[in-house]
Amino acid sequence: MASLLRLIASPLAAVLAWGVVLPSSPGFASDCAVPPESFLFEPMVPRFVASLTAGQAVTIVAIGSASTEGRAAGGPEHAWPNQFGQALKHDFPAAAITVVNLGKARQTAEAMVARFAAEIKPLAPALVIWETGTVDAVRNVNLDAFRNTLQTGLAQLRPASEVVIMDMQFSRLTHAMIDFEPYQGALREIADVNDVPLFPRSELMRVWSEAGEIDYTIRDKEQRREMAIQLYRCVGKALAAFVIRRPPTTEAGR
Repeated sequence: MASLLRLIASPLAAVLAWGVVLPSSPGFASDCAVPPESFLFEPMVPRFVASLTAGQAVTIVAIGSASTEGRAAGGPEHAWPNQFGQALKHDFPAAAITVVNLGKARQTAEAMVARFAAEIKPLAPALVIWETGTVDAVRNVNLDAFRNTLQTGLAQLRPASEVVIMDMQFSRLTHAMIDFEPYQGALREIADVNDVPLFPRSELMRVWSEAGEIDYTIRDKEQRREMAIQLYRCVGKALAAFVIRRPPTTEAGR
């Protein structure tokens, strides 16, 4: 039993440190292909898009755990919130877009909500991207408590800000060890009840993985970091497409 616990503990530590055991091959596809049906039935954030279209100044807050913080890629400059902001700036050059990354590793949804009043409210963001659920699943947080926390958090953020919820990352290794499904179901339920869009990051990563565009087997540290950078770039581009409902572009370097 002790040896089994040690076997499980090591990957779980990686999950808490990195968000998931991140892909490690430099061969991640550059087109960030998104299945056309992925976003069909999700609500939109019309006030935010209207502000972008009008060339107004907007503040975006991203709050989440390690993958939001960008640890696996070497820092927030490579994380998906920054990549998301860059993608929006490309499409809306007249808008003054500020992205504030409040990602912090190992935080449950409850710990994040405890920060909302002091750290998010004073920024008066037009849009909040709330990435959550991974740490709650790893720690086996009570599902009813998780749902209540999500509802409490949304009540605090809205109607002052429009909100997008982002679900977990996908990895066959971590999904084999951790039961994410109930927490994904809770995210879906709360998003639907509140008419809030849920960005399907887990599903997109599963598609990329099954297409052979993510390789989880290479363990070289630098290749892992490069893969994380490419992954976050694609997540950021896909998130921008999700928010404004345009397909990601394929220009070199984006």
